Amino acid sequence: RPETADSATLVIKPGWGFTADHLPGQYIGIGLLVDGRWRWRSYSLTSPPRTASRTLSIAVKAMPEGFLSTHLVSGVRPGTVVRLAAPQGNFVLSDPPPPSVLFLTAGSGITPVMSMLRTMVRRGQLNHSDVVHLHSAPTEADVMFADELRTIGGRHHSYRLNMRSTRTDRRLDLSR
Repeated sequence: RPETADSATLVIKPGWGFTADHLPGQYIGIGLLVDGRWRWRSYSLTSPPRTASRTLSIAVKAMPEGFLSTHLVSGVRPGTVVRLAAPQGNFVLSDPPPPSVLFLTAGSGITPVMSMLRTMVRRGQLNHSDVVHLHSAPTEADVMFADELRTIGGRHHSYRLNMRSTRTDRRLDLSR
């Protein structure tokens, strides 16, 4: 599913024996057979844990030097068999989440935070935390999940989104 001109969400239905359990913010390894060779990379999960459909999702931004990312964004047909490594990583959302959260994200770095936000929405936790999200991307057209982020902001008073275009607003200066 396209997200921007150079990124896409891939929805994966794990096969028998693979646990779909993960913590919001973790990543998985994904292997794809390309030209007779298995290519592996790790991508942050964007789905909340334990979905009813037992699917996982990742979002991939095609990088000019990234062979697999380009292939995943533009060349994978539905039904393609992939290999998965178990979820891992310790950049995770606590349960319950803290009373105040600040997300600073840029470009495709938003992907683990999407799993966290989707989890908070699903668990009904978003209105119990004060969440400020500052996201930057080169242009508004480059913001992955832009419509969904705006929808979350419109439905949940405690979620405040500030999107910055680095081409017009420059990069975030943490000292300011």
